[in-house]
Amino acid sequence: MSFDTQEKSIADGKPVRLYLFELGGNQRWAFCTADRAITLLGIPYRPLAISDDGIRMTGEASADTLKVTAPADLAVAALWRSVPPSDEVFLTIRDTHHGLGTTAADADVCWVGSIAGVRWPQDDRCEVICESLSSSMRRPGLRLTYQRGCPHSVYDAECRVSRVLHAVQATITSLDGASIQHNAAGAGTYAGGFIEWQSNGRTERRGVDIEAGQKLTLLGGTAGLAIGNTVTLYQGCDQTSGTCQGRFNNIVNYGGFRHMPGKSPFDGDPVF
Repeated sequence: MSFDTQEKSIADGKPVRLYLFELGGNQRWAFCTADRAITLLGIPYRPLAISDDGIRMTGEASADTLKVTAPADLAVAALWRSVPPSDEVFLTIRDTHHGLGTTAADADVCWVGSIAGVRWPQDDRCEVICESLSSSMRRPGLRLTYQRGCPHSVYDAECRVSRVLHAVQATITSLDGASIQHNAAGAGTYAGGFIEWQSNGRTERRGVDIEAGQKLTLLGGTAGLAIGNTVTLYQGCDQTSGTCQGRFNNIVNYGGFRHMPGKSPFDGDPVF
């Protein structure tokens, strides 16, 4: 019996919902609402007390948010206990019926999106807040404004600085939960930048908030790091023209207006 036949039947349906969480292409968590494991496309879905509050398509991002409820010790939710992963965790939901085959034709994809956050409303359960792909594409972005400082983020497409040319390999010599001590040269240039390292076959990143000598205070702390780890440091930018030219030789792509007048024509003074 095919999926369509069982889906449309009055009494033959045995509905099962499948939840597939994926991070970085090499980490995967698969669960199903059945009382036994189900294999689809070679992926074993483990039975779990998992459910959601229904799939909606209203056209409004906030209304279309999907809430998945699961046990408090859900492995993928544990990633939000400290610092969320640098990459998006995607969720694909499929509907199938017990007893069907193991091919894509035996399960319809009914929702695709990513995790926006996790909360623990009670000791025994967690709520995974998910945002659909269509909602994320409707998310409003920032607009460029007339300002003296550069609005671009260093190394992004508008900045055009190659981060490969400003990457420095370093080893962590000590850490205290909020900051790391490293052994690389170039002290005084990493504030506003970030660090990268490999974790479980994927790249993790943390922004550098404060720099004091070879001590870097990280946004999000040092969770996932250890003494002796090799990390890559990327120089930061304070969005001033002096740093843009002096550190990166990139003044041609500077996004601010360096020669803005210091007095506004709208401050009420008739003499401008």
